[in-house]
Amino acid sequence: MSDVRDWEWRYLRWALVAIAVLLVFEVAGWLVYRAVHEETPPLELTVRCLTREKMLEVQEVTDDPIAQSASRGALATRVEGNGVHVSIAGSKSEAERLVGYYTDVAGDLAGKLEQRGKVVYLWEGVATPTQRQTMYDCFYE
Repeated sequence: MSDVRDWEWRYLRWALVAIAVLLVFEVAGWLVYRAVHEETPPLELTVRCLTREKMLEVQEVTDDPIAQSASRGALATRVEGNGVHVSIAGSKSEAERLVGYYTDVAGDLAGKLEQRGKVVYLWEGVATPTQRQTMYDCFYE
């Protein structure tokens, strides 16, 4: 009887060691993957969504220095005939600063200027709910 218990305990110890080794390899693999693979930037995700899912033409912002100053990038597109510049900031405070710059330069932009988290939208004309929803569908932070 004692031999059977010794064998069971020995088996249990080896099984626990094997499980611990597998867990160490799993954690090490996850850490290596995380170090090597970077997240896709929000600008790239937004461009991909707008072009592939919404079938919109996306361009670089060339005539808007405020949008161009956004730390995570900017893009221009047209939704149902209404042009929009999208600025992706690195933080909400940076986005608020961009909104402040726009209002300092152009005054009241009710219906044309909107901040959503770290993203700032500047529309050519007052945006309709459908136009806004199109952009919200491609919202990444």
